[in-house]
Amino acid sequence: MSLRVVIIGGGIGGLCLAQGLRKDGIGATVYERDESAGFRQQGYRVSLKGAGAGALRECLPGELFALAAATSIRAATRMVFMDEQLHPKFERPLHHDPPGPGGFGVNRLTLREILLAGLDVRFGKTFTHYSPTPDGRVAAHFADGSSAAGDLLVGADGTGSAVRRQLLPDAVIDELGWAVYGRTPFADWVPGVLVDTFNRVTGPGGTGMSVATCRALEPAASAAARLAPSVRLTDIPGYFSWMLPLDDRRLCPADATALHREATRLTEGWHPAVRRLIAEADVPATFAVCITSAQPVAPWPVPNVTLLGDAVHTMSPGRGDGANIALKDAQVLVRALRRLASGTASLASATGDYQAEMLQYGFQAVADSRDNPFMRMARR
Repeated sequence: MSLRVVIIGGGIGGLCLAQGLRKDGIGATVYERDESAGFRQQGYRVSLKGAGAGALRECLPGELFALAAATSIRAATRMVFMDEQLHPKFERPLHHDPPGPGGFGVNRLTLREILLAGLDVRFGKTFTHYSPTPDGRVAAHFADGSSAAGDLLVGADGTGSAVRRQLLPDAVIDELGWAVYGRTPFADWVPGVLVDTFNRVTGPGGTGMSVATCRALEPAASAAARLAPSVRLTDIPGYFSWMLPLDDRRLCPADATALHREATRLTEGWHPAVRRLIAEADVPATFAVCITSAQPVAPWPVPNVTLLGDAVHTMSPGRGDGANIALKDAQVLVRALRRLASGTASLASATGDYQAEMLQYGFQAVADSRDNPFMRMARR
């Protein structure tokens, strides 16, 4: 059957879904409120585990998955927990397979640019609501007065999902904590204990900091020229991404300068290298994140509207599962819609099967993400 899917939200999950549907010959259009792919900060690093990398490989054309692996971030070589003076308290080596279905780290902007390749994405489209159409389909309505109809509408529009608000108005999202993220250009003076390590620096009173080294295995431009010449990627020099929990939620809407100043205050008296890492940060790239966690929801009876990723099961970043579960959602939904397109399932059974499976593993991941050292640190 001819099938048209309307996807609200151009994040990692929504774009992966669109790629998987395109690969299967199913029509999909993505509607994104941002004005362009580079309209705002896309975050810094995504760690793909086996589930996320496997979903990405299944949904992407081979050359795009190869490009994601080629531009992946160098893997950490050690796990190190230390105090604020960088004295190690625990340390062990880490071993990794080459980037592939088993997992790898990626720059979030690079991954988004790869996922955008070849898709029909309409930027500058702010979703307001959906409504049924006379022929039994569903229409998405946008703030500019336009609309788009499809057989299925997928809300992949993140934690603040407007689709979820209409579909599940009683859904509850808990605030668990707050954090400030920053980026500092890669520099040789940074101590080795912070370079290419999975680390946690814990100061007096339990204030903690993590520093991730982000350097691509191969420059984006040369990898794209070699593997997918039609794809244009932004070259991103190496950098350190760092995170600190915020003590005061009132700082979440603060500007980058105020957030950077707070990061400086939180690390007073720490090792000079930590202080310098923050001092030399790209101040305008500093931003705050509210750490949220969804409460479980019951299955919904609307067959032609569904949800994906943070729009339904937003979770703490402590276990690094959010993006991976969103990619798995895309994979599971593509498989369900493949059955629908082939005529072996109805719309109700296809979306119902997806819904049942996604709610089970998705909210298990939410529960697991609440119980981890990151969240205990964030709640202090």
